[in-house]
Amino acid sequence: MANLFDRDDIALGIALPFGSGQSNFKLNYTTLDQARTNIINLLLTHKGERFMQPEFGTNLRRFLFRQNTESLADDIRDELLETIKFWLPFVKVDSIDIDRTVQNIEQYTLHVAITFSVTNDITKFATVTFNFSSAGGVSVGSGNV
Repeated sequence: MANLFDRDDIALGIALPFGSGQSNFKLNYTTLDQARTNIINLLLTHKGERFMQPEFGTNLRRFLFRQNTESLADDIRDELLETIKFWLPFVKVDSIDIDRTVQNIEQYTLHVAITFSVTNDITKFATVTFNFSSAGGVSVGSGNV
């Protein structure tokens, strides 16, 4: 079987967010880019949302409405590490930065940034950031480190 990791002409999957490409979708050609898409898909899926796999996903949105205590960041970090380790064992998480900002009594955000690599190349890192707002919106950003 051919080694697909060193080929730039074979796509490994479809990138998120959807965009234009060869087939109206942007494609991922590296394992790191596909891992980024897999993390986005995993963390934006709420547990119980995926048909026939009720344990797939996280309870990340529930943390937005929890009390802002000292243990909140640790609880979020534990949830993310456990979920990524189970569903994406080829991903090595380097760091998870969590910031919970309260602008006023009715507006607050939860900012989570995950820096990671993949096990077949631990010299390259990527970051995915999630911004959850109390209004129900979620924005996702990403980049290479």
